[in-house]
Amino acid sequence: MNPDTWGLRPLVDDDVDDVHAIVSDPDTWVHEPGGCFERVERSGALVREAVASWRAEGLGPWAVLVADELVGLGGVTPMTRWWDLGARLSPHVWGHGLATWVVEVALGAAHRTKPDWPVVARSSSTNPASGRACENGGLAPVHVEPWPDGTSCVVHADRPLERDLLRTVLALG
Repeated sequence: MNPDTWGLRPLVDDDVDDVHAIVSDPDTWVHEPGGCFERVERSGALVREAVASWRAEGLGPWAVLVADELVGLGGVTPMTRWWDLGARLSPHVWGHGLATWVVEVALGAAHRTKPDWPVVARSSSTNPASGRACENGGLAPVHVEPWPDGTSCVVHADRPLERDLLRTVLALG
């Protein structure tokens, strides 16, 4: 997969069907089976939140493109004085460095937009590729929180996190 064909653009209302095709695919959620979207209305809400983020903050989740095909969504979402970084990519583009690239670009954009806000990402210990993408993209592991099912939530950030912020991040799941 040629990195010269990779692109990002803000999500727009017309992306709902393409986003839903990705977030409703169980293979996309192999590391988090309970996360799969069943209803297109939920995908629509996700896209509307991204559009609102771009309007309010000048930054939000992007449509991730390969050769003009929407293959995922990713970037940062503004929270209360911090950026929540995430990505959801179609399995057919996994393993080529695309997630790392999204992390790098999102981290740079977040630092330019609100440099005093920490950038934070969460992943499951069952998804080590997500953690590697975070680390290769410029974040460091700052906390591991055991979950009752025997897995863990791994928190990555661009700086050490204050205890109250870490509790807020962990409360999101």
